[in-house]
Amino acid sequence: MKMKEIKTENETEMNEYDWKCHIREVFTDMPNTEGRLNFFSPCAKTEVFLTSIWKMSTDVLKGKEIQVLIDNRNDLYISSGSASFLSFTGHEDEFEGNKIQLPIRCWIHTRPSGEANVSATDWKIVRSWRPIMKSVIVLGDNQYLTLNMDNDNDRLEAHTFQAKKVYYGLLTEDVKSVMDVDVYVDELEE
Repeated sequence: MKMKEIKTENETEMNEYDWKCHIREVFTDMPNTEGRLNFFSPCAKTEVFLTSIWKMSTDVLKGKEIQVLIDNRNDLYISSGSASFLSFTGHEDEFEGNKIQLPIRCWIHTRPSGEANVSATDWKIVRSWRPIMKSVIVLGDNQYLTLNMDNDNDRLEAHTFQAKKVYYGLLTEDVKSVMDVDVYVDELEE
């Protein structure tokens, strides 16, 4: 079999892959500690869930944006779209059965540019959904940004939210600085 045929075969398999089902399965495996999932300070299992969303966006949907709404029953409503427009148009099957139970626990969406940030459009959504949404997570390449919208902290100014940005990566120890520390420790011991 030629490389081009293998590549075409893999692309066909990825296009037929049920990426929504995959996201739901990973979510089901998350721990639900004391009846609450914490989306503001995700644990390792939650980060696996977030990574699965990112991987579906980049690997299966080839850079399309994905959004996942998690309602008060922990039901997921999932859709995909372009980098500038996300909706549930074309994803109406998401609303068969149970209706979304408010409040929305979390709105998760990917940022195909790779930078986990809040766009002007996101801010409009955050402001209008604030009364019915508890948290937001924006996913980027090896990073995520969480916004806690469920804070009744009177000290915060209007339109100010507690936020947390996390980067993943490898940290390499600088050999020169380690050697400098060893020399410094040796000098202290003398």
